Amino acid sequence: MSSMKESEVLDLLGDRLVHVKNKPPSVSRASDAAFLLESLMKRQGFQNPDVKPVISGNTIRLVVNEGQRLSIGSVYVPGFEEEEQVRLSKLFKLPGQERVLRPGQEPPFKESDVAEGLSLLTADFRSRGYWRAEAKVEKEGIAPGTAEMTFVIRITPGKLHHLGEPRFDGAPDELMASLRAKTAPHVGKVANTDLLTTLRSEVESIFRATGYPLETFKMNRILSDTSLANATLTPRFIIKFGTRQKLDQVIVKGTQKTKVDRVTARFEDLRGDWFDAEEFDKRLKKILATGAFSSVRVENTTDADGNLDATLQMVEGKAKGASVYGGFGSYEGGIIGVKYHDRNLFGNLWNFGVGLEASSRGFLGDIRLSDPWLFDTDTYLGLRLYSVTRSLEGYDKFETGFSAEFSRDDLGEHIDASVIIGTAIVNVDSNGIPRDQLGETVYTHNYIRADVGYDRRDDPVSPTSGYHLNALLEAGFIAADSNSNYVKFETLGAGYIPVVPKKSQVNVAARIGMLFPSSGVDEFPIDLRLFTGGADTVRSFRFNELGPRSRSNDPLGGETYWVANVEYVHTLFGPMKGVGFVDAGHLSAVNDGFSFDSPEIAVGLGLRIDLPVGPIRLEYGHSLTQDAGDPSGVWHFAIGTAF
Repeated sequence: MSSMKESEVLDLLGDRLVHVKNKPPSVSRASDAAFLLESLMKRQGFQNPDVKPVISGNTIRLVVNEGQRLSIGSVYVPGFEEEEQVRLSKLFKLPGQERVLRPGQEPPFKESDVAEGLSLLTADFRSRGYWRAEAKVEKEGIAPGTAEMTFVIRITPGKLHHLGEPRFDGAPDELMASLRAKTAPHVGKVANTDLLTTLRSEVESIFRATGYPLETFKMNRILSDTSLANATLTPRFIIKFGTRQKLDQVIVKGTQKTKVDRVTARFEDLRGDWFDAEEFDKRLKKILATGAFSSVRVENTTDADGNLDATLQMVEGKAKGASVYGGFGSYEGGIIGVKYHDRNLFGNLWNFGVGLEASSRGFLGDIRLSDPWLFDTDTYLGLRLYSVTRSLEGYDKFETGFSAEFSRDDLGEHIDASVIIGTAIVNVDSNGIPRDQLGETVYTHNYIRADVGYDRRDDPVSPTSGYHLNALLEAGFIAADSNSNYVKFETLGAGYIPVVPKKSQVNVAARIGMLFPSSGVDEFPIDLRLFTGGADTVRSFRFNELGPRSRSNDPLGGETYWVANVEYVHTLFGPMKGVGFVDAGHLSAVNDGFSFDSPEIAVGLGLRIDLPVGPIRLEYGHSLTQDAGDPSGVWHFAIGTAF
């Protein structure tokens, strides 16, 4: 063979000839080998290969007449912008691309690939709402002096279809109002496949949530007449359902340590009502999320009257364990820690943990205990006892405290809210900052904090679209030589705007913080003041170093701040992304009030690698408003989004 190396042929054959190699040569086995190679050569672009087997002693030789070998060359799709033409060309070549043996090789040409490529082009347009789109080969041939097939593909998109009012054939009358209300917001939108998938899921969920078991559930598409000015796609649901079901008993099997009533209590308020499979599954997933179980299987039995018993076959996981972790941050430096956990303490599904962490900034030890369903309600309780030492810019801090967090997960699909009540004993020592600028240094801090978030991001770890809002309100009492109190408010809003889907996006954010202390700067503790600057705010500053400085030139904190960010993120290759950003912000000293005067402005570039835990970020922020004593720029290494 001249166009393929013998090693490539053997790799192509792989293990397919094992049955031939392991037995003595015969005419039938030789013919099998020749037929197999001939078939594989056709997949590699050989148009009429001829392989003849020859038996010589204990060896089968395959004599190959390659014939013409063709690959797919240029594919021209007229009528579209250049970037879109490139995308459509790649899509047409995709069937052959999957058979490429080495980088840089053009896709081998096989006649059947043409129909498959045209089908992919048609499906692409239909997925975007052009349901009468057609793709056909207008011209094809071998480019002169080459072995490449060239194509001119003509695509006729047709009219863009919008969603018409769905039809529900076979649906019960009592559900029609709910079905129409659920689907009404989608009517008139572009009828792409994402919308149809969402529509089908939402319609099915209504039946699952109201106790109707579906025996037949199909969605057909009815396209409007081509003569009409506006093209519509009307979804037609064909539905057949069984006897409506009510949840009767929830039976738990397979548990050894876990108290059964802790599981069954999660479904008690669903019993006796029409079986809401959506809510049942949602609660079951939260039980699995405790980490106490490795798997669960649900077995449903229904009697003639529609009474349903759900048996949970549960397998308990390894609840106890220990782990060691380490890391590095541009502010924290090296980090190492050890943890012990028990995710099913005393069989109550309580999560217990003990941890110890050391970094270049100090030490942290804490004990945590959480109950996901306090008193078998939807209220979460998290208790924490901790002790921490920190070496910060200009001062050292030792704090020991206790906190209790309360939250609920039934406030709305996109809403997350919590209340934390805590108390701590704090001791602050000067490490540069003059004593009279530290505020109270030995005090007891009692506080209550409310935090609420509204999240519409497509992915909270690495968002590419959507937005989220967060607000925090905290009130505290400081018991010291001079008692005082305060109120603190902080809020953040961020949005993620796709520019080219899956390729580039613009991220924007704005946040403000306000502190209202009853005492002046001389009495208010430095560690409770507001700080900003760093990898998540204004990136031309190190962490918390933007704003007023002490006489020792250390960060002094302030009373109010604002920060605004704009990022452009572009995918370079694979999970690697490049980012350019502009940050602006200002921090006012205690008693100076809110101000937009003299903002600090940073511009910068960076690289990000998307990982399941969030993006790893390496960024450099350069100051456009550098003052005396301020850095000209700062490198940041961080994990997670900036906002």
